[in-house]
Amino acid sequence: MRIIKKILPAALLTAALTVGGCGYSFSPTPYGLMEDLTVSVPVVTNKSRYGELGPMMTSDIITRLDASSNIRVAEGAPAVLKMEIVNVAVTGGAWQVDDDDDTPRHSASRVVNMTIEAVLERPGPDGQPIMRRQRFSGQRTFLVSESQAQVEMRQVEAFQWLVNDLGQKISQTMFSEF
Repeated sequence: MRIIKKILPAALLTAALTVGGCGYSFSPTPYGLMEDLTVSVPVVTNKSRYGELGPMMTSDIITRLDASSNIRVAEGAPAVLKMEIVNVAVTGGAWQVDDDDDTPRHSASRVVNMTIEAVLERPGPDGQPIMRRQRFSGQRTFLVSESQAQVEMRQVEAFQWLVNDLGQKISQTMFSEF
């Protein structure tokens, strides 16, 4: 028991110095905010032909922010996070070569690219707006099969993956030290 009492303080000090020396820091609140923030999140506008992406993105962001201990989502809040899906492209990926000759016949995969512009705005201490604007992009590849139902299912999965990935990037980046 005596040995533990002597070793424990030294072990704790060593652990604290090791973590502090590796570049890690502890923020007083999640997202590095100096104080709690109430934010309004309107439905994401969507310029693409994939209409379901706007509501999916809105839901993902609100869920992430609601999980924070220092960000509250409420309509009519002074801070507003506006997002717009400015581009969604589904293009061919790697080409499939037929066995009978060496010419590519069809694409074996598709690539989904999505770009979102996010603007976070809130009133500053002097009443002038403080604004942060940033673009976020992501891409996801999915395999193409002979079944159209499989292709559509995999495309939906790629969209869901991108919404999750971009939602994480947006929620972590836009509120950092804002």
